[in-house]
Amino acid sequence: MTRCEFLEFMGTIEGVTAIVFGVGLSYLVDVWPKFETLSAKAKRFTVMGICVALPLLALGLTWLTGCNAQPSGEDVWQAVLAGFLAFGASQFAHARELSG
Repeated sequence: MTRCEFLEFMGTIEGVTAIVFGVGLSYLVDVWPKFETLSAKAKRFTVMGICVALPLLALGLTWLTGCNAQPSGEDVWQAVLAGFLAFGASQFAHARELSG
């Protein structure tokens, strides 16, 4: 997988899910013990921020590194949608745990 292919993958729902939930959240919980003390609402906003920021960051990196000469509005929309889909999946998976 080339650098450009990796950055494109990070902008997809599969990439977001793999990276955020495979690395990001476990790292957050391990490194930031106060995450467990946050309210359910604060946890949701934290996860949503990570889920939406990551594909937008990947899109920005594809532009800055020259992999995508000029991202279109559709590219931005797909990145935002991928982030919200990953967030929705995380909330669905943990609905009972975050009922507060």
